Amino acid sequence: MRAISSPRMILRFASFFLLLVVAVAAIAADAPANVAGTWTVDVSGAAGKTSQTITLKQDGGMITGTFKGPRQSGTIDGTVDGKNIKFHVTARIPLDYTGTVDGDSMKGTMSGRGQQGDFTATRSK
Repeated sequence: MRAISSPRMILRFASFFLLLVVAVAAIAADAPANVAGTWTVDVSGAAGKTSQTITLKQDGGMITGTFKGPRQSGTIDGTVDGKNIKFHVTARIPLDYTGTVDGDSMKGTMSGRGQQGDFTATRSK
């Protein structure tokens, strides 16, 4: 095996290594956040505050699940792209959520029936 000793070889090796590190970091950054599990969601808006429970299953960037609010329940379909999450609740009053995921917490906006509010969510452990 030939030793890496010339400055040109060292520069090539360092460039290759740096490119490899950047490629791995880019792939990891694009991986969807893990959102599977049961979440307690707190929503606040013009209509007041409420708590909801969602249970999510995940297959890559696709999510499905169930929704339970104080006055209705339904099903969830959505996507996770990196740390960005979007999902739709099919229920008597359809709801749409858009937000970001950070480990065991989420935050973003919820809209339904022409109104909008903010939400925060915490995953049950």
